[in-house]
Amino acid sequence: MAKIDKRFQILFSEEEILLLKNEADKRGISQGELLRLALRNEVTHKSDFLKIKAIRSLTEVLD
Repeated sequence: MAKIDKRFQILFSEEEILLLKNEADKRGISQGELLRLALRNEVTHKSDFLKIKAIRSLTEVLD
C-alpha cells in the first residue's frame, strides 16, 4: 500500500480508498490533492455559518 494510502487508511475503508485512488488517477492528481479540493469546495460553497460549523466538525474529527 502506498504511503498516502496508509495515512488515509484510518479514515476510509479499503473500498473508499480504492474509489479515491481511481478517481484521482482519472483526474491525473494525487489522492491528497483530490481530498483537499473536495474539502475546499465543501467549505467555500457554504454560508459563513455553515463554514464555521464545518470547520468545528473537522477539528473534532482531527482531535
